[in-house]
Amino acid sequence: MELHALRLARGRRAWRAPLAALASLAVLAAGGCSAGAPLHTVTPTPTATPSSPVVPAEPSGTGGRSGVSSGALFGGDVPLATEAAKLGRKLAIVRDYYNVGESFPNATDRQLMAGGSTLLVSLDTTGSPSYASIAAGGADATFLQFMRAMEQAAVTYHLGSIYFCFQHEANSAVHQSPGTPAQFVQAWKHLHQLAASAHLNWYDGGRLHWVLILTNPAYRNGTADQYFPGTNEVDIIGADGYNTGTCRQALSGNVVSAGGKVKTPDQLFGPVLKFAADHGGLPVFIAEWGSIPYSSSAVQPDYIRQMQSFVESNPEIAAAMYWNSHGRGNGCDYSLNDRASALSALAAMGHARSLQGHVVQPG
Repeated sequence: MELHALRLARGRRAWRAPLAALASLAVLAAGGCSAGAPLHTVTPTPTATPSSPVVPAEPSGTGGRSGVSSGALFGGDVPLATEAAKLGRKLAIVRDYYNVGESFPNATDRQLMAGGSTLLVSLDTTGSPSYASIAAGGADATFLQFMRAMEQAAVTYHLGSIYFCFQHEANSAVHQSPGTPAQFVQAWKHLHQLAASAHLNWYDGGRLHWVLILTNPAYRNGTADQYFPGTNEVDIIGADGYNTGTCRQALSGNVVSAGGKVKTPDQLFGPVLKFAADHGGLPVFIAEWGSIPYSSSAVQPDYIRQMQSFVESNPEIAAAMYWNSHGRGNGCDYSLNDRASALSALAAMGHARSLQGHVVQPG
C-alpha cells in the first residue's frame, strides 16, 4: 500500500504479543474449522535440479507452487493470532518480519508453529548488505543460515510448507536504499539459487515457497515488472493493500476517516490477480489487507464481507492475511479488537468453506 512500508520492521516487532496470549492456539490447533470438501486438486511434481531449477507449472493456479489445498489459507499478523479464541479458530498462516542478522525463529514464532500455523516470513535488508553485495555472494552464510532454520522449523513442527519473502515491499520508498530494482532482481535470483543448491525449495526436497510481496500500487501502475525475478524464481505473487480513506492525512492517534471513498477489494487487488495470471498463472497471497472503520461502524465489517466474496470468486488466491494493527506512521487504525461487528465478520470469513485451506504435507 502507498506509504504503508513506513512501518519499520523493528516497530512491527514491538507489538508482538506475549507468549501467554498465544497459549490458546495450542487448543485451537487440535480443532479449528471443519475443512469441507476440497476446492482444488494438488499435484506437486518436483522435477528440478539445483544447478538449473525449472519449476513445475501450477495446476489451475493452486497446488504445488502454493503448497495449499482445499481453499485459501485464513490468516493475519501476530496481533490477530492473539484474537484466535474470538475468531473461533487458529490462523492457518501468520505474517512475520525479520531484518538481516536476526535469528529465526523467535519464541513467538515457535509457539505459533507448535500450534499448527505456518508462517509467511520476510527477511529484509535496510541497506547493509546492499542488493549488489547479496547478489555477489557477500551475505551467503547469513541468508543460508536463516533459510535452513526455516526449513528445519517446518520439519520440526510438521509444516508441509513455509513461506519466504526477501525484502517485502521492495518497491516502497523506505526500501530504496539497498539498490535499484534490477539489483533487487539479481539479489533475489542469487538467493533463490542458493536455496536450490541446498535443497531447501519445495520442488527439490525442501519446504520453502518463495513469495514476491509488493505494495498494490506496483501492480496498478505497471512497475511490478521491474521487481519480478521470473516464473522459475517466484512461486507466489503477494501484495499488501488497504482501504484507508482519508486517514493518511493525520499522523497520530486512532484516526477514523470522516470521509474518503471506500476502495473495493477488486480495485486494490484486481491488478494483482491479472499480473499473476500474465506471469505464468501464479497463485496469489494477499499478504496484508485491512480496512479502517470510517465514520460509520458498518464500513469495516462490510469491507470484510466484500473481501470474503472476493476470495471466494478468485480461487487463485491461496491465502489472505488481515493486518490487525495500526498503520505505523500514517495514523490509520485497522484493528478489530474493540469492534465487535468487525470481529464477527472476520470470524464468519474464517469459517467460510472457501477459507479452509491447509498446507499440503510432502510425499
